[in-house]
Amino acid sequence: MKLPIDVRESLVEGLDDFLEAFATSPDAEAVAAFVVEQLEAFADDAGIDDIIAGLEESGGIETTLLETLEGELSSNDELEFTGEEVVSLLEKACDIEWEDDLSEELEDDDLEDDDDEDEEEEEDEED
Repeated sequence: MKLPIDVRESLVEGLDDFLEAFATSPDAEAVAAFVVEQLEAFADDAGIDDIIAGLEESGGIETTLLETLEGELSSNDELEFTGEEVVSLLEKACDIEWEDDLSEELEDDDLEDDDDEDEEEEEDEED
């Protein structure tokens, strides 16, 4: 699944802030829930429907994204709980590709769709 690179940057920064609040190693369930909440918030802001389902499908995840992340976070003894490490784990689990200009690409697609609609309207008027 392709997502804008600014989402990645926001996730890393938000996770770093979230993880700093823990005096000891954070609970995997809390970190996984935070990631899912942040992704859903991004999707709401960007007008993307069912981002979690899309990520689960993209990564071929058989359980929920929350359960998968929680399992990966709790089973990886070498994992350092940093924003970068957690987002890297998310990338691998969901096969995410980060795009610099994805928002422009989405706008271009919308413009192309509008052009197609205009052409169809012109053809209808000619008939």
